[in-house]
Amino acid sequence: MTLNLTPDELLSTTRAVRKRLDLDRPVPRRLIAEGPPLTEDIRRMNHAPRSTQGVFDGLRHLTDNIHRVPAFVIPAIEGRTDHASTAVQSGTWGSILPATWNFMLAARARGLGTTWTTAQGPLEPELAATLGVPYNEVMLAAFIPLAYTIGTDFKPAPRIPRDQILHWDRW
Repeated sequence: MTLNLTPDELLSTTRAVRKRLDLDRPVPRRLIAEGPPLTEDIRRMNHAPRSTQGVFDGLRHLTDNIHRVPAFVIPAIEGRTDHASTAVQSGTWGSILPATWNFMLAARARGLGTTWTTAQGPLEPELAATLGVPYNEVMLAAFIPLAYTIGTDFKPAPRIPRDQILHWDRW
């Protein structure tokens, strides 16, 4: 199934869906593979104002139900940014972030929900060992639950008015 979304609808409604993941419906491997490749090392396994309470409620819901998530995407990139210069860090993250976001948009267009989490961070060496990833050479960039969504009637995320955040020539 592919949702008939305009580019604007796709971009404005692809956001964290922690409470709207359908935790009871499996995700076929072929759908994961259809998305654009993140990197050769992909592993399976906003500027938006919102209340801190809402974020923590969504996080708590996802944490309580993590065992029910049908699939995880763990984007990985060769090289590590531990103690790296700003130039090295920006180059590395500037590569993996857009690729991962493209995957998330492709998933959304197919009726799948994702949410970017950094849950792998504190346990990255252990997760890498479990997955057989050479930790000293490859960085696990995120931990992304993937599931069909409950409904498809997502509303655009609230945004700060553009004139309050867009700066020309100077801050």
